[in-house]
Amino acid sequence: MLRTRYLLFAGLIPALFAQAGLAAEDWSLCRIPSFNFLQAESSASDETIIEAQTVVGEDSESIHLTGDVNLTRAQQKIIADDIRFNKSTEAISARGNVEFADPNYRMQSQSVQIDNQNDSATFEQPVFELSGRHARGEAQKIEKLDQYRSRFSELSYTSCDPDDRDWHLRAAELEIDDESGRGSAKHTTIYFKEVPFLYLPYFQFPIDDRRMSGMLAPTIGYDETNGASLVVPVYWNIAPNYDMTITPASLGKLGLQLNTENRYLFEANQGELDLSYLDDEELDTSRWFQQWQHRTSFAYDVNGDLLLAEVSDRDFFDDFDSVAPEYNDITHLERHLIFTRSGEVWNSKLLWQDYQTPDESTAITSRPYRRLPSLTLDATPEPWIGKLQTPVNFEITSFDRDDSVTGTRTHVITSLLWNASDSWYFFEPELQLAFTDYQLDDNPDDDSIYRGLPTLSIDTGLIFERLAGSRNQWSQTLEPRLYFLHTPFEDQDDIPDFDTALSASTYNNLFKNNRFTGADRIGDANQVTFGLGSRIFDNDSGDELMNARIGQAFYFKDRRVSLDGSRAEETSSDAIAELDLWPNARTKIAARTVYDQEQSELSDKELSMGYSDNGLVANLGYYFREDTLEQALVSMVYPVNDRWTLVAKFHRSLKFEEPVENLLGISYESCCWGLKILAGQVGDEDEDFAESDNSIYFEITFKGLSQVGQDIDQQLSSAIPGYSPGF
Repeated sequence: MLRTRYLLFAGLIPALFAQAGLAAEDWSLCRIPSFNFLQAESSASDETIIEAQTVVGEDSESIHLTGDVNLTRAQQKIIADDIRFNKSTEAISARGNVEFADPNYRMQSQSVQIDNQNDSATFEQPVFELSGRHARGEAQKIEKLDQYRSRFSELSYTSCDPDDRDWHLRAAELEIDDESGRGSAKHTTIYFKEVPFLYLPYFQFPIDDRRMSGMLAPTIGYDETNGASLVVPVYWNIAPNYDMTITPASLGKLGLQLNTENRYLFEANQGELDLSYLDDEELDTSRWFQQWQHRTSFAYDVNGDLLLAEVSDRDFFDDFDSVAPEYNDITHLERHLIFTRSGEVWNSKLLWQDYQTPDESTAITSRPYRRLPSLTLDATPEPWIGKLQTPVNFEITSFDRDDSVTGTRTHVITSLLWNASDSWYFFEPELQLAFTDYQLDDNPDDDSIYRGLPTLSIDTGLIFERLAGSRNQWSQTLEPRLYFLHTPFEDQDDIPDFDTALSASTYNNLFKNNRFTGADRIGDANQVTFGLGSRIFDNDSGDELMNARIGQAFYFKDRRVSLDGSRAEETSSDAIAELDLWPNARTKIAARTVYDQEQSELSDKELSMGYSDNGLVANLGYYFREDTLEQALVSMVYPVNDRWTLVAKFHRSLKFEEPVENLLGISYESCCWGLKILAGQVGDEDEDFAESDNSIYFEITFKGLSQVGQDIDQQLSSAIPGYSPGF
């Protein structure tokens, strides 16, 4: 055995494959062990240990090792029949059954030439494995050109098990540059089941997290609106703080659509410009979407936010739902400019807000007002007498809309609020004074209106707690709550409705001091609300297992303030009950009912149940709102076995007896590739779901390389709660 510190091959071979793989993948379906190559031994020393049957010093500089030569340094090993080592030039020449191994890389080669002084090496006819990435391949030659660059000639590469090779690529030449973080390949062909399906004469790709220009994974699909589609995104890394994604989309029925996403980033500014354009061959018209988002930070802690958006027609987002998914269900497209600044006890906002209503047939009265501008200031000073708080809210807004009453509204709310609480109770009386001034144009009544109203509220409750369960493993609370509200009546029928609506029927809204949202109506009130809640907690984990609450308001007087001039004469509100239940860590049940006192029936009913366990997902839902909506849904993700998974969703309108959204999909995963197919049917809500769009998408993933096809996971994640992609 010969020990020496001169051999420096340790850093050369791993550098050949540095960052050669992509993101970490799940290789659990692969055979173990996946490769039968040499296992490296460990050594705590930096010394190089040489073992050989024969060691001959040919001269003062050269050592010739023959017969089962074994060189080990740290966790790296090289074996060969014959090795020559030059101590002066630190050159290594290995021949005959050369093998190399460390914890991450393994290689077999006919001969190896290593030049440690110049950080270079040559491997003839190597067979290699990147074990952490489950990748393997072979080449005619691998050359380590210098400290950063390596070259592969006549390369074959795959991430499949040996003898399977469902997919693989072949490249005439592949070059890796660690300094630039890029790789390049010439004359590359990708095979699937031995069938070549993609040829690229030349392409570049990143080998680390540094951005670079290039083509991204294409998307392929079909739907009845657009026909067959092919989308090929191209990423352009213009500068460290600029980039662009150019996405041409060939839509079989409509023509060529061009989409671009342009991003920029500066020290105090960042933003994004999104553009989409299509000459629709079917409608013979131009269709487009444009949006600019910008955020900036000014001096004195002032922040700015700009949003400009516009679309050509009302059907754009329905027809091209992947262009701007955040707008797929909107009826009004917002544009705004916002400046904000916050202090220790206050925050302020200056807002200009406008809307585009893509559906030109929408009545003027159904369109939102523009705010040109709106200034708000909210302050909550520190309590100055015990727990007495004095919050102040100020707003002044100029409202504008075509062919409508317009004007400026100034709204100020001052409050005296006492907040006392402990583990067993809370007591929060509040006296609120609201002052509102209107200066109006084109109002049929007065152009100047003033309103001042006080509101007294008392919110109080108790919290009782006891141990529950056969082993006292739970804690249960009983939480009665009483809320008194009094606001005197003031006639507000001559005040226009700029931004006000009736609050939704929820348990929490029973305890609000105004039954309206917005400031144009302050509801008269002389009422008391009773609520009762109960919660159950697991004493070991602290997890909440149940949260049940029920509440109802009782009125001492009719409510005369409304949006339409009507008078509410009921003596009590609808009774609202809500329940959240977690029977175990895998299951959640949620229910909500609204009992209409006047009609003596349930006007709102909602029930949902979700179950998720080790990849199995099941959801049930039923939603009912009197005269407007009745829908039921069931969705599931069912892992048939380790390789096959079924997904399904059936969402139906019982009111119109039409499908809202139906999905049916299947996915298959092997060691090194996966396939997903998803068929969908989506109903048009504007047509009472009588019309629907049918589509089919597929996605194929080559582990360790890329994926091709529609991003099915994004669609399923939003459609099926609990869905988590396996690959």
